[in-house]
Amino acid sequence: MRKSLLLLLAMLTLAACSTFNDRRGFNRVLNDRNVQLSAQRTLDNDSTLKGKVRIGTAVYDGVLLLIGEVPSEDLKQRAEADVTGFEGVRRVDNEIDVMPIPPLSQRASDAALTARVKTSLINITSLPGFDPGRVKVSTAHSNVYLMGLVSHREADAVTDVVRHVAGVQKVVRVFEYTD
Repeated sequence: MRKSLLLLLAMLTLAACSTFNDRRGFNRVLNDRNVQLSAQRTLDNDSTLKGKVRIGTAVYDGVLLLIGEVPSEDLKQRAEADVTGFEGVRRVDNEIDVMPIPPLSQRASDAALTARVKTSLINITSLPGFDPGRVKVSTAHSNVYLMGLVSHREADAVTDVVRHVAGVQKVVRVFEYTD
């Protein structure tokens, strides 16, 4: 219980700090959030996909990431087509895997892994001024997807730390670079 409370406190602190230190402008942050909500709603309301897939969305600096699982390549392409063309989206990165939908226990494991990864980013002290809240973390079947507006040095440090978090199978970098 105490460990969970500390983890929650660390995540809330990260979220609060990153709001003030985000490299994106305020309008871009709002647009990204609106695009993410709209894209997820579009996917959730597609009757062809409903009940057959598990797809999550993340948006950072106009890059829309699709992750999750679908049972066929056709459904993967359908999901991408559903979200292509949203205003403010510069690129759609379709990382959906064609595979059976995992059980609920895997989804819970992915959520816990995301929390462990976010917490591990606090340990990056070798980069002066590094803000772990600038890195968006998403997880699907133990694959960790990293987004953010970072320098190449920051990306390498983040990747190195995340690669060593227990349970991470693969790290996928979807970063935009400042240098």
